[in-house]
Amino acid sequence: MRRIDLNEDPTSVSADLRLEYAGQPFTGEVVEELAPGQLLSQEYYLDGLRHGSSREWWPDGRLKSEGEICRGQPRGVFRRWHPNGQLAAESLFGEHGELEAVREWDEHGRRR
Repeated sequence: MRRIDLNEDPTSVSADLRLEYAGQPFTGEVVEELAPGQLLSQEYYLDGLRHGSSREWWPDGRLKSEGEICRGQPRGVFRRWHPNGQLAAESLFGEHGELEAVREWDEHGRRR
């Protein structure tokens, strides 16, 4: 599988909003690093569309968000965390990317 780094590899977005690398819709892993080996984000693409797991990290290495994308649309549960590691939100997406429910918590774990 091909891997590109958004900070180092030249990418563009086509008119139909697909990620391109070397003039072609990209298939593979896309990462963004804060420093060598320290990921800030990781996503997977298929034919230029986000497809697969999507993760982001806080600069200290704690998980910031995670979820699944299917052909450019969110699907299932997406989670976000506060910088202190406390769960901040869970968003539930339907089969076609429609938002079905959201639950949120403050940085102390209290439901909003």
